Amino acid sequence: MSISNLNWRLVLPFLLAVPPCALGQKSGARTAHNSAIDCSLSADGSYVVRYSATGWKLDGQLPEPVGKVKSTSGEDKVGRFHSLAISFSSGARRAEIRVYDSRPTVEFRDEWVSAGDNTTPFPTFAHVPVEQEQLSFQSINFGFYQFGKLNPEGPWVFFDKSAHALIVSPADHFLVSKMAADETGGATIGIDPEIKSMPAGFVHTTLLSTGDGVNDAFSSWGSALLAIGGKHAAPNNADALLNKLGYWTDNKTVYYYKFDESKGYAGTLLAVRDELKRLNVPIGYMQIDSWFYPKGPQSRWETKGNTPEFGETEYRADKTLFPDGMKKFQQNLGLPLVTHARWIAPQSPYHQQYKMSGNVAIDPRFWQSTADYLHDAGVITYEQDWLDKNAHAETNLTDPGAFLREMNDAMQAQNMSIQYCMTLPSDYMASTQYPAVRTTRTSGDGFERRKWDRFLYDSELAKAVGLWPWTDAFFSKDLGNLVISTLSAGPVGVGDAIGDFNVKNLMSVIRTDATIIKPDTPLVPIDDSYLRDSESQNSPMVAEATTATANGDVRYVFAYPRQAAETSVTIPLTKLGVRNPVFAYDWRDHTGSVLNPQDSLTIGFDSGWGYVVLTPVNAGGVALLGDTEKITPMGRTRISVEASHGGELLATVHFAAGEGPRVISGYAANQPEVKATVGSVTGIHFDPATHIFSIAVSAGTENRAVLSIRPPKS
Repeated sequence: MSISNLNWRLVLPFLLAVPPCALGQKSGARTAHNSAIDCSLSADGSYVVRYSATGWKLDGQLPEPVGKVKSTSGEDKVGRFHSLAISFSSGARRAEIRVYDSRPTVEFRDEWVSAGDNTTPFPTFAHVPVEQEQLSFQSINFGFYQFGKLNPEGPWVFFDKSAHALIVSPADHFLVSKMAADETGGATIGIDPEIKSMPAGFVHTTLLSTGDGVNDAFSSWGSALLAIGGKHAAPNNADALLNKLGYWTDNKTVYYYKFDESKGYAGTLLAVRDELKRLNVPIGYMQIDSWFYPKGPQSRWETKGNTPEFGETEYRADKTLFPDGMKKFQQNLGLPLVTHARWIAPQSPYHQQYKMSGNVAIDPRFWQSTADYLHDAGVITYEQDWLDKNAHAETNLTDPGAFLREMNDAMQAQNMSIQYCMTLPSDYMASTQYPAVRTTRTSGDGFERRKWDRFLYDSELAKAVGLWPWTDAFFSKDLGNLVISTLSAGPVGVGDAIGDFNVKNLMSVIRTDATIIKPDTPLVPIDDSYLRDSESQNSPMVAEATTATANGDVRYVFAYPRQAAETSVTIPLTKLGVRNPVFAYDWRDHTGSVLNPQDSLTIGFDSGWGYVVLTPVNAGGVALLGDTEKITPMGRTRISVEASHGGELLATVHFAAGEGPRVISGYAANQPEVKATVGSVTGIHFDPATHIFSIAVSAGTENRAVLSIRPPKS
């Protein structure tokens, strides 16, 4: 029969049902696919992964394949999968590709059936999409982002001009995994070649995820890693570090290795507490940095060196600073503490007392002793610094994991959290295995304008793996820093001198009980910023955080120029994910307008940055703006929209105990009807020019007010 005589109505559905990689596949090949990815593995050991949305192909070849390809299905922590597997290297190794049914994700499993050499890692790709835009994170310092580079720890991010993205990384043994790309576009992902031999039964896995945008791909990739690690990300109010405003004494703050000589170090910090009380600015904790413990060859607290001999000699409060001990100081302070840690100095007696690896302890007795001491002294968070170079175990298959695991287990047993600092990409990924790790620093020491880009891009990595990003401390007069830190949804802390606190700025962050009013999600660059920055356009940065409500997501859009001549930026609302009408409220000048999804948003740069809140307009033409004196006016610790139906919004306003009335604002086409079923409302004001209304709301029972806001009856 000729092709022209085929009944295409019968044949076409069959062809469409065949996975693309099965068309023209090699003899003996097996295939598996999901909605985004098609895979094949052939009896000759060749394998191909195709990203359907772009046609990108990652292909490789196993040495000495043995037997037939086995195709099975199953379920693991990530979800249901279809598996393709074959033995190779004379049967000593087994390669498996798992294609997940409900995730745009593939896992490659490399198993040593018998003990052997660490050679020919799986997967080894002959081609990765190096002709596309690239992003990865450095293996030095704070692991900062880099466009156009493929750094050895991963993750590697490839994306096209439509922001379709593919991410590849190790999925376990992160601290000893290495990724390598060659000049021809080939790549390998495996165990560090410094480790020469592998035990029988050892498995190393690699993850590949895709997304319709860069942010979407990060989300898919990170959620799969968290599932593999069995970790559920902590809520952003999980402890005082995350939930409350804090005071910091780390590098670049006023009292870092410095204090009022007339008061002593402890007395100076008590005076900070008293000053904040006098100003009616509550804080929820105080951070104590590396100055508090003895270090270096002379075992002195004043030591600041960063070479190995300047590590901790004893991780206890220096007696010249705290003669009565850390516990007594904390009791006098009346606030929980966050404490900093370095690595262990080579001259420390800990080397004789505990099992060590490199400059760190891998002995559970050390970590239990440390956690017990800190807990007894009122510490809520342990900050492990210098992860980039000095706080390192030896390179082998056991010690690096033992270092982080024993730290996690000891702190978790005492209900303490961990913050990573100078975090490398491998540490970010490894944190998916450790529930006590909740926050990480994604900026260099002392937050400031020139560090904004790095903070925002690295916050995307933190967000993906379930960590809350921390800007580091700054001074309260710096409103731009304060806005970014608050919108990070992570910790917020300052390091001002006594007499220099900006009360208005600080109170724009918190309720009167020090609770931070923050978004649900961290502030990260939108996809369009990835596209422009990957091409070195030097155009304005646009970043977004969100709060979910029953009326749709509230979006907090922060933007700033990278060139002096830029006075504003205009973004189509579709690039911000807006699909329904919103009221765009300029937080700085208190103006706004209704925008439809096909419209664009223009943000002006007053004093070097701009900030607009996009809040959904419901079917009745009402939008809630919230407590607009706060940086995050619709943060759920202040207000939450519980329902929106028939044009009516039902919202709950949350108060600190004893907190007075709060002014809540919104938009309406005409003056709305506002009633309180719990608490009370007074002073309703409607501006017919701006259509912005405001009401004074007072708490009722359970420190809350429940409001009904509806358009006027016709």
